Amino acid sequence: MRVDIYMLPNRPWPVLLERVRRAATMGFGCVWIPDHFINGLRLEDDWFEAWTTLAALSAATERIRLGTLVSSITLRNPSLLARAATTLDHVSGGRLEVGIGAAGSSTDHAMTGIPARSGTERSERLEEAVAIVRDLLTDGRAEAAGSHYPIAGATLRPRPTQRPRPPITVGALGKRSMRLAARLADAWNTQPMPAGGRFGEVLTGDEELALLRDRNAFVDRTCEELGRDPATLRRSYLLVGTYRRGPGDPDAFTKRAEALKDAGVQELILYWPDVEEAEPDLERVASTALPRL
Repeated sequence: MRVDIYMLPNRPWPVLLERVRRAATMGFGCVWIPDHFINGLRLEDDWFEAWTTLAALSAATERIRLGTLVSSITLRNPSLLARAATTLDHVSGGRLEVGIGAAGSSTDHAMTGIPARSGTERSERLEEAVAIVRDLLTDGRAEAAGSHYPIAGATLRPRPTQRPRPPITVGALGKRSMRLAARLADAWNTQPMPAGGRFGEVLTGDEELALLRDRNAFVDRTCEELGRDPATLRRSYLLVGTYRRGPGDPDAFTKRAEALKDAGVQELILYWPDVEEAEPDLERVASTALPRL
C-alpha cells in the first residue's frame, strides 16, 4: 500500500516547502494539494493557489510525487488544465499526478464570480473535462463536441515526459462519477463520507468499511461491464478524520490501514495535521507503520 500526504497550502512558503521535504524524507509517496480559491471552512487562513504551488514544489524537490486532489473543474478549463499539467510534468521530471473532480465550493464561486452549477451539470462537465484532459495528455490532441466544452483542434506540445502519461485520478463519491473513473481514470479516489454529505460528516469503523466495500464492488462491476480489468484501476482513499488530530497511535493506525487495505484500498492519503502537536504522531506512523504496510 502506498501512503501519501494531503497538505493544505495554508502556511508560509518556507514552512510549506519544509513540510513537503520532510514528507519525502519520511517515506510518503505523494503530496496532494487541494484546488480551491480559499479555505471555505476557515476564511481567515492564508492560502496559496494549487498549480503554482505545485510548480514551485516540483522545482524544489527531487523524488516525491506531486498532485492535485482534486483540481476543481468548476474553476478550470480542461484544455488549460492539460497545458498546466504537461508543463508541471516537465518541471518535475515526470512526478505529476492529475486529480480531477466536480468540486463546486460555494465560497469559490462567490469569490471568483464563476457561476455556480447544479450537481447534474457539474457531473456532465466533469465527464467532458476528464475526456479532454486524458486525450490531450495521451495523444497531444483533442476534439470535443460536448455541450460544455466544444473544442476543435486542441494540441499539446511538448508531450508529457512520462510514458504512459501522468496518471489521472477522479475523485468520486456518487455512482455517476465512479462510472467515469472506471471508464477513463487511472485511479479512483473516495473518502469516508456519504455521497452528498458535508465535510466533517465522516464515518469510521464498520460503517466506513461497509461503505467502502460497497463502492469498491460497484466500481469492480462497472469495470467488468466496460471490459476493463478492475485491477487496472488504482483505489485511493482520503482519511478525512486525520485533518486535525493526525493519524494517532501507530499501532491503531496500522490496524485501521490494514482493514482498509483488505477492503480494497491501495493508496491511503493522510492529512498533514493542522496542529503542530500532532506532527510527532505522523513521524511515528512514518517510521513504524509505513514499513509494515
